[in-house]
Amino acid sequence: MRRPTLLPMVALGVVLAGCGVNQTPEPEPGPELPRCVPDRDGRITADELPISLGATSTFYASPPGVTRTIDLAPDDGRWDLSTEYADDLVLELGPAPLRDQWYASAFPSGAFVVDAGAGLDGIYYQDAQALWLDGTASREMSPSGGRTLVRYAQPIAVLRFPIIDGDTYAASAELVDSTVAGLPLQGTDEVEIEVRGGERLDVPYVRFSPVMQVRMRVTRTPSTGTPVVTRRTTIFLFECFGEIARAESRQDEPLADFTTAAYLRRFALGVSP
Repeated sequence: MRRPTLLPMVALGVVLAGCGVNQTPEPEPGPELPRCVPDRDGRITADELPISLGATSTFYASPPGVTRTIDLAPDDGRWDLSTEYADDLVLELGPAPLRDQWYASAFPSGAFVVDAGAGLDGIYYQDAQALWLDGTASREMSPSGGRTLVRYAQPIAVLRFPIIDGDTYAASAELVDSTVAGLPLQGTDEVEIEVRGGERLDVPYVRFSPVMQVRMRVTRTPSTGTPVVTRRTTIFLFECFGEIARAESRQDEPLADFTTAAYLRRFALGVSP
């Protein structure tokens, strides 16, 4: 079984060279994978959510503009996201070093980036207390829809350690010298978090047990007359694997356990992109 986003597993190969001088350039070293064995104790510590820069794992993802009907309410502590869709995309995703990105100088405290969907990257660092979000940026320097570069006055704790059932918290941060889709933006982002422990999550061809469901609600309040925007994201985590599934709502979704996902992503076992 391969490991998803925050600690992806990669295939390790052995190259046997014959006698004589090898004129072939040495390959770049692969990502170093931390050793982590799930103890299934119903809590996730920072050590059980390690970061392996440059490693990737495979996910099924809904195509842009395509919604999925889902059930995020637990059924006796179990969730089922195992339905297969003929139009699913197969993606390789994983954390990348911040230093390699065009926007690196704007986030001096950041350490790595993760795909945030819609052509955006989330910029993070992690310590023993939390996984911290420094902001978001366009993956491309000059995208057709206009550049996005959102920086926070202070990072937001999006996952607080240990991650345990029943934990709730909220945090907010002001936007500093920020641009969204090519337009300047001032205001505040607020993140509300609720954690639910569960017995099991089913995705195609594999079950994870126990899991943590993390429900996030993000509210962006501009300082001008621009309307307030809210969006919900639900992720599922498993010890030493990290994120195994993600569902994102449509804008201004009222239900915490929303039933229509604007974007759905799940770990894909044994699938090649």
